[in-house]
Amino acid sequence: MKIRYEGARWSLLYGLYESVEKFAVEEVQRYFQSYLPYVMRVESAEKTGIADAEKMDSHLIVIGTMENNQIIAQLITMGLIEQPQAPQGYTLKCMELPWNPSSRIVAVVGSDATGVLYGVEHLGLTILPNLVAPPNPAKVREHLDNLPFFAVSERPKIANRGIWTWGYVIYDYRRFIDNMARLRMNMLTIWNDELPVNIRDVVAHAYSRGVKVVLGFEWGWGKDELDLNNKVDRDRICCEVIRKYECDYAGLGIDGIYFQTLTEHSDKDKGTVSMAELAKYLVNETAGELLLNHPGLQIQFGLHATSIGDRYEDLSGLDPRVSIVWEDAGAIPFSYNLATTKDASYKKPEAWVDSPEKTLEYSKKIAALRGGKDEFAIVAKGWTCLDWDAEFENHESFILGEREAWSIRQRLDVKRRHWDNVNSLWLKHYKTAIGYYREILKCHRGPMTVCALVEDGLFESEIQPSVALFAGTVWNPYRPEDETLQEAYTVATTANRI
Repeated sequence: MKIRYEGARWSLLYGLYESVEKFAVEEVQRYFQSYLPYVMRVESAEKTGIADAEKMDSHLIVIGTMENNQIIAQLITMGLIEQPQAPQGYTLKCMELPWNPSSRIVAVVGSDATGVLYGVEHLGLTILPNLVAPPNPAKVREHLDNLPFFAVSERPKIANRGIWTWGYVIYDYRRFIDNMARLRMNMLTIWNDELPVNIRDVVAHAYSRGVKVVLGFEWGWGKDELDLNNKVDRDRICCEVIRKYECDYAGLGIDGIYFQTLTEHSDKDKGTVSMAELAKYLVNETAGELLLNHPGLQIQFGLHATSIGDRYEDLSGLDPRVSIVWEDAGAIPFSYNLATTKDASYKKPEAWVDSPEKTLEYSKKIAALRGGKDEFAIVAKGWTCLDWDAEFENHESFILGEREAWSIRQRLDVKRRHWDNVNSLWLKHYKTAIGYYREILKCHRGPMTVCALVEDGLFESEIQPSVALFAGTVWNPYRPEDETLQEAYTVATTANRI
């Protein structure tokens, strides 16, 4: 074998090469290979074995879990690496190779498969760009071979973090989902009029990236002729929901369903009954029927706070098996437009939520609605949404996310001015959002889900800094604000080169 590039080399020894960890192996190879002039050796740790690994005259990258990578297990047993415990957690460490102090070892240790992937993304999109960036490109290999030592342990503070979008404006579902994984997002909620023909392929790709899939459809939403105060209409909605779920969704193996009903307005009452009470009737009746045959089904109720207001306590009897996903509950992080800190979702923002302070106060109340231990979920806004007036059109069955690259880039050029404005506004207001999540986490002890409304923003083509900022915030809002901001720009810049 002819060796053109003399000196120590890097080798990658992985635990598993399947599903989520397969993507993690490919990603870490991609990140390191970009700094190297030679082809890096990549092999399973099981095939190499500890004895042979100890004889290798090279720097090592080891990734996996304690259970599937024997070299990682040995390092943990030796007390050299901390084993991550929390779901989705990981440990990163660069140190001297124990059996060859002149070489380095970089370990990516996950508590589970998604933890491995998130550790790889943190390493490749944040740490390496900051530590291996010499002014002289010819010095890149030298800087990598002398990589400074570091140790990082991370786990998410919010369990479910992701994106909410209509499906037909996902133009490349593979890159869309890959970019979610790079931002350590793990939930994609897709709303469609009709299911895509290729939905099984979309779900399979999401699962291979550690992303849960929740599919949305209406429970009377958009059908203004229906009246939730009318038992006949509620029964009609219930029958339609059961039929649609059994025919289209039951066999997909998805993580849950999301629905909206007739609450996207500002009327708090229908006659003498509150909208909250009426929505509760429909949800309890319909979800109860659905859960009879599917007792483990996760159901998310997308509820617009504009029709609930201070009548939220009327929801206290809602079926505890149904999660409420709050929308339009005030200013940041619920407002579409950050040009003002007041909510711009509706022409006349209501007094009880017309500022970030009042929004936080209201959020604490609705988070505590069910004892403070059930899931508190929201759809965060302030990025991109459909062009309802000029472009929106309801659709029949279609193929999701199979568009040509040139057309995606062309559409991004159209959206770029909007994104420039959005990114600048988030630079101004991001501390308010960080403060919101900090305060909610202090008072809410149950699980949380936060999905950002990022639709028709060409996320598959380019990660915007403001979206990376959101992802970093909901991963851990307790980090110093300037670090969160700096990391967001580093992540977006680096990921967009892939």
